[in-house]
Amino acid sequence: MNTFTFRPHWLLAALALLAIEVAIACYAPPGALRGFGGDVLVVVLVYALLRTCVAQPAPRLALSALLFACAIECLQGLGMVDVLGLHGQTALHRVLRIALGATFDLWDLVAYGCGWLVCRALDLPRLTLRPTC
Repeated sequence: MNTFTFRPHWLLAALALLAIEVAIACYAPPGALRGFGGDVLVVVLVYALLRTCVAQPAPRLALSALLFACAIECLQGLGMVDVLGLHGQTALHRVLRIALGATFDLWDLVAYGCGWLVCRALDLPRLTLRPTC
């Protein structure tokens, strides 16, 4: 069974979500959008990246995106930034500190769960309107 496929529309969606995430990180003031909305969208971003190239059922990919985000959050609680030695001032260290995060927060897990719900909603069967006559 071939587990690789390429879906360009999912790649475009992932790139658009990445642009939104960067805009939130750079321009959104502290608050719900930056603190919660960005975490919701990160699960959708990972899901879109998986849908771009992995030929697996959508529910499995949504769960994989959720588990990935939760694993990163738990690693934050274990001090992953310290273990990896990402305290340098290079641009790569700063980007990795931002991408991986440095502090554990239970609300992030709630946001990831909401992101999982968004992923599942993206694949609900499309309603079709049928004429009644």
